Amino acid sequence: MHLAPFIPAALLVAFPFAHAGVINARQAPAPVQNFTTIKSPSGATIRYKEPGKHGVCETTPGVNSYNPLTLWLNGGPGSDSLIGAFEEIGPCYVDEHLKTQKRAVSWSNSSNLLFLSQPVGTGFSYSSTKVGYLDPTYLDVSPAEAGEATGRYSIIDPTKLDTSKLAAVACWELLQGFYGALSQFDKQVASTDFSLWAESFGGHWGPAFASYFYEQNQKLTSTSPGRKLNFKSFGIGLKLINDTIYDHGKFNMYRDGGCQQAQDYCAYLTKDSIVKSSGCAAAQYICQNDVEDLYYTFGGNRGVYDIRACNGKDVPPAQWRDYLNQASVQQAIGTDLNYTSSNLIYTAFSLSGDFAVGYIDDLQELLGYDIQISLVYGDADYICNWQGGEDISTSAKAAFKDAGYTKLVVNGKEYGETRQYGKFSFTRVWESGHEVPYFQPEAAFAIFNRSQHGLDVATGKVSILENPSYSTKGTPNTVHSRQLPPLSCPASS
Repeated sequence: MHLAPFIPAALLVAFPFAHAGVINARQAPAPVQNFTTIKSPSGATIRYKEPGKHGVCETTPGVNSYNPLTLWLNGGPGSDSLIGAFEEIGPCYVDEHLKTQKRAVSWSNSSNLLFLSQPVGTGFSYSSTKVGYLDPTYLDVSPAEAGEATGRYSIIDPTKLDTSKLAAVACWELLQGFYGALSQFDKQVASTDFSLWAESFGGHWGPAFASYFYEQNQKLTSTSPGRKLNFKSFGIGLKLINDTIYDHGKFNMYRDGGCQQAQDYCAYLTKDSIVKSSGCAAAQYICQNDVEDLYYTFGGNRGVYDIRACNGKDVPPAQWRDYLNQASVQQAIGTDLNYTSSNLIYTAFSLSGDFAVGYIDDLQELLGYDIQISLVYGDADYICNWQGGEDISTSAKAAFKDAGYTKLVVNGKEYGETRQYGKFSFTRVWESGHEVPYFQPEAAFAIFNRSQHGLDVATGKVSILENPSYSTKGTPNTVHSRQLPPLSCPASS
């Protein structure tokens, strides 16, 4: 199995980077020089460099001695997990001058971090590459004609990996190769303590991946090859709308032939087949077009990732994309690809019907394991709104409904409301858009750190290991609210 160039992000901490010229738009990156190649006991070939030694987010002493490993996955599908690395939880961010700066609150202070670009073709990941012109319409690479920019890009066959369950298999194989070679990277990182945190479409990745990983764990014996993953924590971030939108949406949700019936039919189709793919793809179309899209029509062009901002201004700045297309940075991290975004993977998952496939059963299964599970939502996020997340939480565990909401407190400041029973919690984070660690870094880190160490989410003072029936006390519903100020957004072009 070929592994894309490995960036040991867990070992990095931000450090100002000497600015170099941005790569010529008509030039493919130069071949990678001076990388290290190793093989894991299972035969996986891993090619890597240590960017910190080349001025990219230099290593802070002691970070590489932490034992736990956390896998972070962004969504899409097809959204690169480097979004999480540079915008949310990684040790550095990229400023407007294309220099890396140390992040004040990084999850690397508590765990090694692995940011995986998946499925193959996302970000810098690839199985094969081609130099040419990236067609913006068909998203394929063809020979460049006069005036067209050239580059080196991943050749993607998205139909080979177009469901969350297939992605889980690929991720497990990659993790086995990574763990098998981990001692060659750093002999101090010997633990198999493992956490999985995912965002956005991670509401699919997370349950599907974790459930599959547990199945594979059970198949491993003392004599079989492979490393068991010792799960410590699992976290995912999966209607703030007016009455007119709500009334229309509710009607379309439950009308004959509407969203709910389409979802039920998709759930009924349990056998993988073209019938299931077409039925679930139809459910996605009906639900998005008749329910979700009403916000786009009546929402005044407010952002879907942060309703407090206008569309297009509702996401964090992304200078890091230009940063990654600098020749010096590409050499430092060990890639000879141009960094791009592609909708091919998103399209493939849409056609496979995976968007409409439910993973509540997988979540239910995970609740039976010895793992702390945290659902985290920003209350200004529309596309993955907290009310939908709350419904998921109350349907997943019966005893959970009897717990009350209490304040999420970090260093004496209230950041949201949490309901928790045992190792399962739901948190509504106040004043946060889609990427909670970006908008409320202290709160997000506290939730992660407390979950990883078996503590209650709201205060971090109660050991869940010693109090397995711990239940938060408080109101049956979240009570925080505020009136959104008027916002005049230009119409979409």
